[in-house]
Amino acid sequence: MGFKEVMDAASSGDHSAQNALGYIYYRGDGVPADPQKAIVWFDLSAEQGDAEGQCNLGFMLAHGTGCNPNYERAFEMYKLSAEQGYVRAMFNLATAYADGMGTERSYPEAYKWYSKAAEEGMLIALYRVGVMLEEGKGVDVDLRKAAEIYEKCQKEGYDKAMYRLGMMHFEGRGVPKNPDKASKLFVRASEEGNSDAMLQLGKMSLSGEGMVKSNTNAVKWLRKAVARGNPEAKRILDTL
Repeated sequence: MGFKEVMDAASSGDHSAQNALGYIYYRGDGVPADPQKAIVWFDLSAEQGDAEGQCNLGFMLAHGTGCNPNYERAFEMYKLSAEQGYVRAMFNLATAYADGMGTERSYPEAYKWYSKAAEEGMLIALYRVGVMLEEGKGVDVDLRKAAEIYEKCQKEGYDKAMYRLGMMHFEGRGVPKNPDKASKLFVRASEEGNSDAMLQLGKMSLSGEGMVKSNTNAVKWLRKAVARGNPEAKRILDTL
């Protein structure tokens, strides 16, 4: 469907076309990017109760894209959309609860909505459930379950889960202490650009726990972390 056809359908009230037109203006897909026009079309779709349009409008309002930020209305849009089962809105609503954006902070509500999004297959939501279980936010601490979740996420290549699971193995929290396994997870996370994993490899190279003790390797990993903007790595590197 060409731009004219999308415009005609959107103008006639087709909420799918209204979303499509919003995306076109938001991304500048074949037309000059115009966030103000994008938000108009997302708003029209949202007014019809379309879950995707509500989520898109919430995103624009939360980030002040094409409009002044309006966190309260963004929260309302996310909630309406999430309650219709729109997965991206579930995640955004959970984050709003966790950050207290447009509503009172509520870790239990954040945990509930991250869990719902995770049940629908959203990997980052599953990871956030693991973090909340590890830290005891909105739910009782359950290190074993957190480790199981990180294991699932790291198998999908999620570097933050690799790092957190590595730290659990390194410290023996929720899983048996295993510095060798931790180092392997940190290397994998580093290959994905995770600066915290690079920092930890630098520290382990200095201590010799889980890795061969080597100042040369430590400097290599710390420099990689510094290049990624890790301030702790810079402080350690400056002392060597």
